[in-house]
Amino acid sequence: MKRGHLIPGALAVALTGVPALCQYTPADLPALDAEGLERQLKSGTWLIVEFGGRTCIPCRRMQPTLLELQARFRDKAVVRNFWIQESPATARRYRVMLMPTQVIFDPSGREVLRHEGFWDQAAFLGALRAKGLP
Repeated sequence: MKRGHLIPGALAVALTGVPALCQYTPADLPALDAEGLERQLKSGTWLIVEFGGRTCIPCRRMQPTLLELQARFRDKAVVRNFWIQESPATARRYRVMLMPTQVIFDPSGREVLRHEGFWDQAAFLGALRAKGLP
């Protein structure tokens, strides 16, 4: 490989912020397992779940937004990750076809909103407000 090819690659990494993404720790936002998801759906509170993966870059990019939602809706909703690799059968049951997939459940446990892929924070908040989550 020619040395000149490394510089554009290094520049692309510097411009896209990939090293910053690698600093994300999935433990920052708690994750539900299959039993925890079912229990939370019966809790009578709003639930925002991101079905994703620990090493999925769009999932990593969503973490700051999810952490902000967790802080904003602290008393009104629970915000959690769900690692689909750890329970693919549960992911299939909830028809997750793409990582990340954000699914919002109302207090009765009914799915009221779904989005696939990265979701900008402003658009995410607008969609939550439209579904009645203040």
